[in-house]
Amino acid sequence: MKNGLFFALLLFISLTLQAQSKYVKGKLTTMAVPLANAEIRILDSETVVKSNTDGTYTITAEIGDVISYSYPGMQTVEIVVEDVTRILNIELSQKIEELDEVIVKGSNRKSQQDLELEYAINPNLIRTAWGILNKDTSGGTIRFLSKESIRSIGICILDILRNELPGVVTFGNCSEGGGVVIRGMSSLTQDNTAIYDVDGQIFTDTPIWIHPDAIERIAVISSLSATAQYGNLGDGGVVIINTTTGVSGLVNNKILDRARLRNNKYQNDALDDLQVSKNLPDYLLALKNSPNLSMAQSVFSNNKKFYKNSPYFFIDAYAFFKERGDDNFADKIIDDLKSMIYDNPVHAKALAYYMDAEGEEEEAKDLYEQIFIMRPSYSQSYRDLAESYREVGNYKKAASMYARHNYLADEGFLQIDTVGIFPIIERESENLLRLEGDRIMNGGKLLNKGTKLAELGETRLLFEWNDSEAEFELQFVNPEQHYYTWKHTNQANASRIKDEKLQGYSCEEFFVDGSLPGRWRVNINYKGNKKLEPVYLKVTTYYNFGKISQRRQVNVYRLALKDVNHKLFDLNNAGVVAN
Repeated sequence: MKNGLFFALLLFISLTLQAQSKYVKGKLTTMAVPLANAEIRILDSETVVKSNTDGTYTITAEIGDVISYSYPGMQTVEIVVEDVTRILNIELSQKIEELDEVIVKGSNRKSQQDLELEYAINPNLIRTAWGILNKDTSGGTIRFLSKESIRSIGICILDILRNELPGVVTFGNCSEGGGVVIRGMSSLTQDNTAIYDVDGQIFTDTPIWIHPDAIERIAVISSLSATAQYGNLGDGGVVIINTTTGVSGLVNNKILDRARLRNNKYQNDALDDLQVSKNLPDYLLALKNSPNLSMAQSVFSNNKKFYKNSPYFFIDAYAFFKERGDDNFADKIIDDLKSMIYDNPVHAKALAYYMDAEGEEEEAKDLYEQIFIMRPSYSQSYRDLAESYREVGNYKKAASMYARHNYLADEGFLQIDTVGIFPIIERESENLLRLEGDRIMNGGKLLNKGTKLAELGETRLLFEWNDSEAEFELQFVNPEQHYYTWKHTNQANASRIKDEKLQGYSCEEFFVDGSLPGRWRVNINYKGNKKLEPVYLKVTTYYNFGKISQRRQVNVYRLALKDVNHKLFDLNNAGVVAN
């Protein structure tokens, strides 16, 4: 209890320090053109400024404030201010107006905002690619299936529709695929079969990869008036599926099943390492082109005077010399870094990533301890420090950190949810208990609220990024050359990014099972971080997750090249990561 109160006090001190004002500045653009007279507002306050003729602005904000960027005809962007927020360069995109946003006086039509608030309690609402559809006010016949009426006797959507909706004809099976016929039985060709709207994504192939337990609602629409917005694709009717996660409904982030979509064919168009390396900064190119370590050291010394105030120069140089085996020189670089990174959690985390990758577990632990002191209200601070303790063999401290997180979450000091980092912490604490339980002894109360190790023996991929403003798209290509894309952008997933800042985390996990053997490829399309600085992505691959033979491999990637899809790594599900 005393330890719990200590952590609560640390949180209180952190929140007190956060109540200090700071200046946030940047530039607003649209289509690379400066945006003048845009409104920049601190929500729930009277603080409002306008962007200058060159698009620049400066506003006073506090940590935890939400800055809103708006302009007539443009999509509003909202950003949560963090401890390191200094520069926010915002790109506004054209707003796509929805007819449901217009409310006619005397009409019972509700706005999309109203429907969004009502969604959880009104079973006659369903989300589509065009907004929320209301059964009560839409034209045409719509048949609904709620979560309670979806029986778990089937293994895919074909079984559900076959058993629950008389008059809907299905063909095929849940292993090879099939289709649904809604409008008559004149033919079973693809032209007359239904399409699928899954959490706003349109698919022509039946999504047999969605687990029934992950389905929240189903709607089947057949009338031409109701399907008109889908164009010719909707001629055969539309099956709308809302999942519990809102991201295509796969339990436990099964990238294998998501990548089986037959209409997502990979064109082998991602840039390779050589093509990406051409866009590295001059100092990194000079280091990599050095014929020997002695010349590389001279390159570093010559560039140091120009980049003496850039922590990224020293982080990149440290990583270079570590990779080349010049540990002594790399360690000397750390001395130059200390004054710049030990009060900045974003810079400190980038260096900690490289230390993890190089097997410098003790040094990485020291950094994670420092980050924890700077960010005691971030859930990831507890997770990172717990896993760092685990890597240095201090299993009791690792268990204690998970227990502290659990205690503070239960007491309301930390924000938690059933999504985000909390399931990751739950899974990793259970993994710690399973594999190191005999060494923990009285290490504290571990989270153990479910069977999060259902993926026992599978390959687990954990992605972490040092900068919460980073936006990117991950593309997972399976051995059959079909892909699934996970989008971490404000445009595609603004609520997720906002939740990350409120809970304090920057990570996501995925699992790859062995039912599709062969080589996988993971690509990334980096979208930027609202400032001219690189982002560092840490990928930890866990083989045989949850088994005694579990092992991990850490790789770190420097992201700076924007708006192109390029290769991160290849993954052989037999247990090899090839760069």
